[in-house]
Amino acid sequence: MAEHAPILLTPFFQPRDEGAAEQRMYVAGFADETGEAWGKLIPLDAEMVEHAVLGQQTFTVWCNFDGRIQPQPTSDSLFEDLLEKDQLKETPLDELVAEAIEQGKNEPNDDILDMFESLHERLVRAEGMVADEIARRRR
Repeated sequence: MAEHAPILLTPFFQPRDEGAAEQRMYVAGFADETGEAWGKLIPLDAEMVEHAVLGQQTFTVWCNFDGRIQPQPTSDSLFEDLLEKDQLKETPLDELVAEAIEQGKNEPNDDILDMFESLHERLVRAEGMVADEIARRRR
């Protein structure tokens, strides 16, 4: 009886519909060295997967030098991967502030006035720090 070379199977996890704008399902399974799937593929609900995966990640935010804000995972490799795939949406600071103001327009003053005052104080402090840095660099 001839002996066959062992087949090396590697686990994989991928979107079920690679080209879809929004994923509804993922699949997990095993693939050989050529990438061909072996055995049964296990379908997984996208929302469940995303909650399980993202629930284990910690994100902070990063302010670029030009005032654009973007999420930043604490994992450098995840950050680089998401950045390469253009999945870290940047939003200008002034647009974030405008959105916060718009969302709070119909809130009663008792609930939101203190928050807007805190926002104003933070923006004034930030503006002062930026002005100081510009002055330092122009010297």
